[in-house]
Order: sequence, then structure tokens, then C-alpha cells
Amino acid sequence: MDRFEKGNFTGKLEQLLDCMFADSRGRARILKWFSPHAIDYVSDVVSTEMDAIKEDLRGALDIITPEFLLTWDLNSTMDNTIAPKAPVL
Repeated sequence: MDRFEKGNFTGKLEQLLDCMFADSRGRARILKWFSPHAIDYVSDVVSTEMDAIKEDLRGALDIITPEFLLTWDLNSTMDNTIAPKAPVL
């Protein structure tokens, strides 16, 4: 597992940012600086994930039958199709 997964940030930069973020003035400055970068980053991640799952979600009209509609489940579609390829979504 990568050391940056699950919030396991242990480097000096991460420690410095944690200290700055703990201070209300430092937190405000970091958030103000980071806002446009965060928006770009999240937009890129969501776009990439949507591209990865759109074929899986696209169905043909001929598979949509009354039986299909009676058995289709959004939760299983999310768990089995979307979550593995799009963890941010």
C-alpha cells in the first residue's frame, strides 16, 4: 500500500502542512490558495472516472425489457460496476 493512501502522510512537507492547517490563519491561507487547484484536480479525477465507466453504464435498448426493469438494482450496479473503476464518484 502506498504511504499516501488512507491519509498516511508522514513526510516533512505533510507535517508542515498539518501544522499550518491546525492554525486558523494558516488554514484560511492554505484553503484560499488551494481552492482553484482543488477544483481543477477534482474535475480531472471525476472526468477520468466518468470516461472509465460510461461504456459499462451504456445499455442497448434491446436489453431493457420488463423483466430487466423488475430485477435491476441501482445499489448492485454501483457496487459492481462503478465503485471499482470510480472510487471518487
